[in-house]
Amino acid sequence: MKGGGQMKKRQDDYEAFVAKFERKRTSDDCYTPPEVYDIVLGWLGEQVDLRGAQIVRPFWPDTDYKQMEYPPECVVVDNPPFSIFAEIVRWYLERGVRFFLFAPHKTIFGLDAPYTRLICGADVIYENGANVATSFASNLFEDTLAMSVPDLYERLKAAEYKKKPLPPRYSYPSHVLTFSDLARCSVHGVAISIPRSEAAFVRRLDSQRPSGKAIYGSGFLLSDRQAARMEAALLEADRHKAEKAAQEIEAHAWAISDREREIIAQLSAG
Repeated sequence: MKGGGQMKKRQDDYEAFVAKFERKRTSDDCYTPPEVYDIVLGWLGEQVDLRGAQIVRPFWPDTDYKQMEYPPECVVVDNPPFSIFAEIVRWYLERGVRFFLFAPHKTIFGLDAPYTRLICGADVIYENGANVATSFASNLFEDTLAMSVPDLYERLKAAEYKKKPLPPRYSYPSHVLTFSDLARCSVHGVAISIPRSEAAFVRRLDSQRPSGKAIYGSGFLLSDRQAARMEAALLEADRHKAEKAAQEIEAHAWAISDREREIIAQLSAG
């Protein structure tokens, strides 16, 4: 045992030594899964004539995109480092390089430059495990400032569903009380109490037995009266949730200034 322990320690020390020389990945190392890239390139080919165009992918580890060769009529379709996204877009625009780039969804409006923002917002799980809300930037759509791309969104979401199936969602009759029902009431400001005399503990419904399923966290069967009370409480919770969301939207509504209205008038006149 002693010799085995020493051998394991030597192995651990060696692995730690080797790890010091491995290239450390940063948040920019979001390598695009092949199936995601194929979906994006396929969609782009349906929107823009790419016949005869060489597709260029310049963003690889330890390479400088500025030193890459960009043949005439080529199109860059790639996922650039998001930390220098603005620099990359400006560089391509200045040199007339055509591009369709993966872009950070939440900050895609942050650069004032003549390119099209294709707002998608699909969650893409990249090769390094990062789950990033992704949109796209391109200079292939002429004078379009921004556009939604629901069909591309649906294709990317479908790819994620196939890759990582969602767990089934169960719904229960109003006569079944679960902890999540009471949590929903608590979160949205609805107080309700259920008497012990009108509830019976249950781990699963008879209808779940053939499939081997059960109520997550167990539950209680309720009398007709308590089921009706609980149903009303959940409706009230949903109403409070909707009202709160509307109030938050109203509280954060910003006004347009007179100066901005002049800009709008000039845009409208043109």
